[in-house]
Amino acid sequence: MIDIKHLLNFTDFKDLDDAALVDISENAMMNSYEVNDRILAEKTSSVTLYLEKGALEVQSQGGVQQAIMAESERAQAPIFFTNTLGHYARCTLPCKIIQIEKKVTKKYGIQHNRDNNRLDYAEFETLPSSNANLEIVNEITQLFKSNAVTLPSLPEIALYINSELDNENLGSKKLAQVIQMDPIIAARVVQVANSALYGGGKIDSIQNAIAKIGLDGVRTIVMGVVLRDLFMPDTEIVIHKMTEFYEHSIRTGVICYQLAKKIAGLKPDRAFLFGILHDIGVIPILVVADTHTELAHKASNIEVVLNQLKSHIGGMILQQWQFDKELIENAKQASNWERKVDKADYTDLVQVALKHSHLVGGKKVDGPELHDLPAFKRLIQNDKNLEELDLVDNIKALKEISLRVTELIKMICKA
Repeated sequence: MIDIKHLLNFTDFKDLDDAALVDISENAMMNSYEVNDRILAEKTSSVTLYLEKGALEVQSQGGVQQAIMAESERAQAPIFFTNTLGHYARCTLPCKIIQIEKKVTKKYGIQHNRDNNRLDYAEFETLPSSNANLEIVNEITQLFKSNAVTLPSLPEIALYINSELDNENLGSKKLAQVIQMDPIIAARVVQVANSALYGGGKIDSIQNAIAKIGLDGVRTIVMGVVLRDLFMPDTEIVIHKMTEFYEHSIRTGVICYQLAKKIAGLKPDRAFLFGILHDIGVIPILVVADTHTELAHKASNIEVVLNQLKSHIGGMILQQWQFDKELIENAKQASNWERKVDKADYTDLVQVALKHSHLVGGKKVDGPELHDLPAFKRLIQNDKNLEELDLVDNIKALKEISLRVTELIKMICKA
């Protein structure tokens, strides 16, 4: 049990009545930690931790760190948003940490937990059997089916920002405070707001940048930055493949953004997010490839495995990260050229963007020619004036998109 006054230091508890505060305080305790003490996220599945005094760093997979100081804006939220294996907090000053039973806080509507790393691996039973005569594809499929692969988890700061972005009452001032907790993401948000993609300008504040690029734009930048650090491969071929993945994702996102401006009912910023995340299944496969002899040293083998599995695994990882159903289906269906839907959607836009990728520095994507592509036909049907979506003859548009792709890759993917 702790004194109620400790709870009142945190926004989560300030609006509760006395009975609720007493109940929570009776199911809470205060723990003390010394410098360099570690708290493992995996051991916090039943409790929520709040930093009342001191300072610590939250370490995420991929080497991403987030500093939390007591009484700061970030300290108002729990230390961990997941109990992901490998995440931990290290005290950089002596700390006092409040520990509260989650079953009690949930009773009063206090629920930050986004513990989505425990994926139902039974769903991997639906992974397709290889139609390629390569035994390694079936081997890698079995690794996923048998829960032998640890899927990458989003860093804590990304989980926190995504959590706040899901809040319908979130204002730009509050979001600015959240983003400022990560200087790299904050800098990228301002840079992108001033980029040619958003018409240039001289914005110098996070709040004004958010107003300009919108919430989906912010989410896209956050994902772009954290994807760069999500997995640090060791082998040369896999490093090259990861670089290709970053650049391909941003390139597709920029093309989607530009095309969505011409299509009624599709939002450019949301289109950008669909483009960036459509190939997310590449990352878990490269995690495996980095330590697998037959993959790490033979690019052609990696390509076969990617082509066979990335769509299904991409849907799984976005499910794990709790993205919405549209984005999950987009990852699963982006390479399905014959998909059938009732009306044009963002995945159609992604497919059309993929068919233009080679025109702005990317590789030519296999599949139907643009005018034979069902996705393109649906978009044209949506607006008969959209024949101009075929950028092949629009040299000026191609040059502009190429410049914006290059600019964004430099901004988002730089160290």
